[in-house]
Amino acid sequence: MAFLAAVSACTKSNPAQPSTASSGVSPDSALTASIGAPRPAQPANNAQIRNLDQPVTLVAQNASVTKPGAVTYTFEVASDAAFSSKAQTKDGVAEGSTGQTSVRLDALAPGADFYWHVRASGGGTTGVFGASSKFTIGPAIIINPPTPVRPLTGAQTDGRPTFTVANAPRQGPAGAITYKFEIATSASFSPALVTAIVAEVSGQTQTSFTPAADLPATTTLFWRATAIDQADGLTTSPTATHSFFTALAIDLSKVVYLKGPNLSAWRETGRIISVEQDGNAATGGPMCISFTDPGWPDAKWIYAGPNDPPDFGIYGNQWYFANIGGTWYAGPGEWLYRGAATCKAGQGTSTIGPDSGFGEPFSSWRPKPGELVGYAVSASARALPAMATVQERTNVVVQPWHDSSLGLSAGTVRKK
Repeated sequence: MAFLAAVSACTKSNPAQPSTASSGVSPDSALTASIGAPRPAQPANNAQIRNLDQPVTLVAQNASVTKPGAVTYTFEVASDAAFSSKAQTKDGVAEGSTGQTSVRLDALAPGADFYWHVRASGGGTTGVFGASSKFTIGPAIIINPPTPVRPLTGAQTDGRPTFTVANAPRQGPAGAITYKFEIATSASFSPALVTAIVAEVSGQTQTSFTPAADLPATTTLFWRATAIDQADGLTTSPTATHSFFTALAIDLSKVVYLKGPNLSAWRETGRIISVEQDGNAATGGPMCISFTDPGWPDAKWIYAGPNDPPDFGIYGNQWYFANIGGTWYAGPGEWLYRGAATCKAGQGTSTIGPDSGFGEPFSSWRPKPGELVGYAVSASARALPAMATVQERTNVVVQPWHDSSLGLSAGTVRKK
């Protein structure tokens, strides 16, 4: 007992043995921190990342640190596994509170492999870098705007022109491309009159769109197109805006119908393929209107003579439209019957007006070479209400009048 007391007294009186309790320093703070290596968490090793999905966010599992206090992380990204060629370094990243720490990288070069690792620092100690992980940035995808082909500024069109663009040039593994066509009454496209999405066809160099309904007649309109790679979230800027004038279109609701019905109320079920005519009387004044026949039913012919077949029928009429004094006049002209050609004679420059039977001012009309004249075909329409069948028609085509006797050869205009 005396020996123990002596030792105790000696220890208390020895100034070379400092007491941590009396100095106010905790036992933990006197220790050197031990820091484990953080582990990569995201992206997964060997991950393939689209260039479009940049910037990349790196996520690491927090390191184990034996000494309390602030912990920061250093992320290194390199183009080689030895980290001799560093692409980015993110230092002093504060530790996350959820057990993981993340950092958002700057954009990296596309089409390349990258390696990354991370280390932690805290309590005056810097740990070692943990295991590295690899990811690959995919190639860049670049899509340039398409190029307008037709109609270009200043063009005169019918009511349903076909809008065509040269397909958008691209680089990289682009997805399927679609094109947004916009048509408007103003260059601001607010609002758009027509908007349509058309898929690019593999192997084709151009993409086209034709409206399903007539555009406003005799109106200046504007159009543009935009290429879209929906899978990759890419949209180009629009093409240059082009304007066109629907001079070759007729507003059927404003036509004065001298004979026959108001054609604007009839359903369009056929399309004109071509119109060929020659006002030259020496050639018979042929008028040939080729069209897609929807199979309109026949109407029994009411003008049959005693020796005519009793079951003879007609299925349609050619229509003519004349702009006289700034007003469009129209009526159904020649009859069409099964088995006959779509050409009718007697529609010459000097005879088409008087022979029409429409009355004035059409009966005095004599078209001039180059004058715009309209053409259509409908189901039986001239002798209504007799001989009525279905109320269906083709589109209306407007083209210049031809007369080979006046030095202008007969022309054919084929419609798309």
